[in-house]
Amino acid sequence: MKEITLALSGGAARGAYHLGVLQFIEESDIEVKAISATSIGAIIGASWLSGVSAKEQLAIFKSKEFKKIFRFNFFRNSIYRLDSTAKIVQKLVPKKNIQDFDIPFYVTAVDLNSGQNLYFDSGDIKTLCFGSSALVPIFAPVRYNGYKLADGGFIDHIPTQPLKAFPFEIVAVNLHPICKREVNDGIMSYIKRVLYISMYRDTFDAKINSDIYITSKKLLDYSIFSFYHFDELFELGYHDAKEKFNSKL
Repeated sequence: MKEITLALSGGAARGAYHLGVLQFIEESDIEVKAISATSIGAIIGASWLSGVSAKEQLAIFKSKEFKKIFRFNFFRNSIYRLDSTAKIVQKLVPKKNIQDFDIPFYVTAVDLNSGQNLYFDSGDIKTLCFGSSALVPIFAPVRYNGYKLADGGFIDHIPTQPLKAFPFEIVAVNLHPICKREVNDGIMSYIKRVLYISMYRDTFDAKINSDIYITSKKLLDYSIFSFYHFDELFELGYHDAKEKFNSKL
């Protein structure tokens, strides 16, 4: 049996790609010994460790009930708010504390008060996952134990750091690939490209630190806010995971 640790990046609706990777892991002789994740990666990782399979999660994300947890917030500290008390959220992550998991799990989030990047390995799962997914200003930061938590991807997009302590191969899955592309002339084009590279600069470190690095430039064809391509992203993640793992065997 192959033993690995898993780092899952953020990427909102592109998270269905993570589910495709997990589906391949479920079908293969692979044992996950630890997970470190941020944003949608944290939600998916927590759900999976709670016993919700990749395909069960896919069905939840595609459901009408899941779409209803996003509410317009009339610009009161954010554009949207998440209804964390909805039954579908409990179905997605049925366990309460990180300590309830059978393997180590790390949730990455940024504390807006101190500017620190934090790795939580204990505490309330849903609160920490929503904090890790709080993409300000679209969603408001989450208050937790004196912290004001925001999306962990702002600082550590692919959190491989906690996994270095384990004697297993690190598999990193990145939903925001930085691909070589011709940048159009113009100040806005330059600004957008620089901001994108600066936000996801840790991609290069994660690629170096991981033994298996899974991503695809095709991910850039899918909006992180679209709910219409989950099946395509799932299949793409499954295909890329199969290709990467088989090349290492």
